[in-house]
Amino acid sequence: AEMIIAAAHRPNRALQDLSYAIDDLPMHFIRKNEIHRAATIFEDNLGSSERILTSPVPLFYSRHLTRYLGIWLLFLPLGLYDIFSSSWNHIAMLPATAIISTMLFGIEEIGTQLEEPFTVLPMQAFCDKIYNWCMEIVSWAPGDNGRPMKWQIEQQWGNSNGATGSGAQGDYNTFETSAAQPPQLQPVQPPQQKQPVDLNAQWAAASKGISSQ
Repeated sequence: AEMIIAAAHRPNRALQDLSYAIDDLPMHFIRKNEIHRAATIFEDNLGSSERILTSPVPLFYSRHLTRYLGIWLLFLPLGLYDIFSSSWNHIAMLPATAIISTMLFGIEEIGTQLEEPFTVLPMQAFCDKIYNWCMEIVSWAPGDNGRPMKWQIEQQWGNSNGATGSGAQGDYNTFETSAAQPPQLQPVQPPQQKQPVDLNAQWAAASKGISSQ
């Protein structure tokens, strides 16, 4: 953590440490490659976000838009003077001008904030939520939902078939015995053999019947 805080670019330092941690994981290299690919996508998205943050809209653009809008609203009462001639001393022109100015300045302010969203969004709250979700995922364990894993069932089968001692069983005894027992196979009855047919006897009987007729 101290190296990340002391780094000039903290995200790159954190990604480098993450890459080293992925290499040290005891898993197949194909899974490691998939995790590295996900980290690369995360790095690309990080670079895109940094470009948005460090490339704001030019200051002259914002100033010119504000000045133009102010001058336009300054001369707006001249255009509304004849429209509100029916009111006493054109008094209705004042609230109308105030409402229009509030709406247009509000739209201009919203556009300025959308150009630089990182200055108004609660980024720390977003990071805290992601951290809490990641810590929750890390706290999960295989089989904690009540359904034993395949290797845990095989371990239970091995223990029930003759393994003795609590050291060999470990935490696998927490599962129910019924879930770990292998299915009982019913014995298969062999097919009944048919008696061989004596073709000579049948031929002799048929010949005897023909000759008697």
